[in-house]
Amino acid sequence: MKRYSIVFCLLISSIVASQSLPDLYSQVKSSVVVVHIVSIAPKIAESNVSLLIKSSQGSGVLISEDGLIWTASHIVQTAELVQVEFLDGDVYEAEVISSNPLADVALIKIKKDFDLKEKKAAIIGDSDTLKVGEDIFVVGAPYGLKQSISRGVLSGRHIPDSLSNDFKNIEYLQTDAAINLGNSGGPLFNMKGEVVGIISSIYSASEGFSGIGFAVSSKTAKALMEKPTFWTGMHVILITENIAKALNIPQKSGLLVLTVSSKGIANKIGLRGGAIDATIDGVSLIIGGDIILDFAGIAIDTLNYRSLIEKKIQQSVKGDTIPITILRQGRIIVIKLKKEYGL
Repeated sequence: MKRYSIVFCLLISSIVASQSLPDLYSQVKSSVVVVHIVSIAPKIAESNVSLLIKSSQGSGVLISEDGLIWTASHIVQTAELVQVEFLDGDVYEAEVISSNPLADVALIKIKKDFDLKEKKAAIIGDSDTLKVGEDIFVVGAPYGLKQSISRGVLSGRHIPDSLSNDFKNIEYLQTDAAINLGNSGGPLFNMKGEVVGIISSIYSASEGFSGIGFAVSSKTAKALMEKPTFWTGMHVILITENIAKALNIPQKSGLLVLTVSSKGIANKIGLRGGAIDATIDGVSLIIGGDIILDFAGIAIDTLNYRSLIEKKIQQSVKGDTIPITILRQGRIIVIKLKKEYGL
């Protein structure tokens, strides 16, 4: 009789487990949003200058009842307009509060009065307690298919190798749950329905999902959210070697400004993006924009320039002026950043 009781208990446990994912999805789905983005960039073709308006989308997750939303930095970094769409059809305009392109995590907030209604803010979990091999699930809008769910396991944990401390405390969770275009910025949930990661990228030779996806851990995202951060509103790329030579920069490397949002700090201090599509040494770029050479005496060819710049900003006080040396159309000039823009 005892043996049959054990079998019965195992059967009941199996049934409960099979029901858990639909229940969890029902519990968390109202917190997941589609993030709609409009960006604008100048383009030069055959001596004509035009403005290219581009719309794109990603995902995000509501983490507070007053309208704070986690998403991916690369989704909103140069946005002119950000809108979030909830499962119940509510659409709100949002503003970028902070963005960390290195970790690929951003915080946005609904601008007007937010009516929570039946929506539920997601619970942020402790990603450190998640073990490799545990089940997880992802909810987002791959290819615009709203509120899509995929299931997988935690495949691994990764802290990028670096000789500097630029990647300090940034951890990525690897998963085999299906992740595609549109999932970026969406939540990675554990089997308690807690957010343990923010979807960032995939590894693929074909640009389609091949079983290797990455999310910024919730521990990393929380730590970055608690630090004083700001939104530059610009997309930059580190240029070195042949590309640096081709663009005639007077040092080993620099930061090429590709695009700039009119609403970010970069635009407020006068930085300019590019307007000419080009391919140099096999890399597709937008050239013609400013190239940042030095930030407050910290050369961009310094190995750990990111962490040094972050430290410099933290050490400065409100009212301080920080010089930024740039190369603009063959001329080296200095622009100034005052610590007034929420830095």
